Amino acid sequence: MPARYLAVPREQKCIGCRLCSLAASRYENRMLGIKGSPITVKGKPTMYKIQIDYGKVIKNIDKIVSICPQNCFDIVSS
Repeated sequence: MPARYLAVPREQKCIGCRLCSLAASRYENRMLGIKGSPITVKGKPTMYKIQIDYGKVIKNIDKIVSICPQNCFDIVSS
């Protein structure tokens, strides 16, 4: 089975809501909050940067992709 991981091809559409960070923290760490999340969103209202920590395994990538209101994420198979 090929490995699947998150990619952010539409980062410029990000509105900074941080739902992806909350979902990743909730599903991976069983905590509600952005601290310790494998996905971080940084920036200011005109431009946000999404950073993914690929050192941490993200198992529920389907849920993270579907929760983004701007559809910034894709699932890539290697």
